Amino acid sequence: MNMATKPLVAVEEYLRMSFEGPDPEFLDGELLERNLGDDPHSSTQANLIGVFHPLKKKFRIQVRPEIHMRLAATRIRIADLAVFLEKPAVRIPSSPPYVVVEIVSSGDRLCEIRDKLEEYHWWGIKHIWLADPVARTFWIFDSNGLHDVAALELPEFELTVEKSEIFE
Repeated sequence: MNMATKPLVAVEEYLRMSFEGPDPEFLDGELLERNLGDDPHSSTQANLIGVFHPLKKKFRIQVRPEIHMRLAATRIRIADLAVFLEKPAVRIPSSPPYVVVEIVSSGDRLCEIRDKLEEYHWWGIKHIWLADPVARTFWIFDSNGLHDVAALELPEFELTVEKSEIFE
């Protein structure tokens, strides 16, 4: 029996490729398409960047939207927003950020989002947030899974993010 398989791509080849639309993620030789961010996604991302921007000088954090991150030798994920405690030393960081935020886009599937958040957790990201601009909900992911929360908090940065600040 002849089963069709997707051709695998080498990580070096992936890093040289350019794409129309959003870059896909790279998972063990396969390219995983990402949904194009629509207006609610983009607005939420911009507002979150605005929340973190004033903290850049005080806490010397680095805020990076749409950053490629190497979670393993053959796994590159793209975060909607990542916050690093230090400037990444390389173009594609291989050390986890302190905070990562994923924003739900239309067409996203919960099982794929969960897989990504779980991978972030096992990689060692301390704060994993999920924002859904259509449902106007915040979630955090930790060792107990995904939890709906009223606000997103980083006490170490004196930060509480309310839904009214993020969702338009």
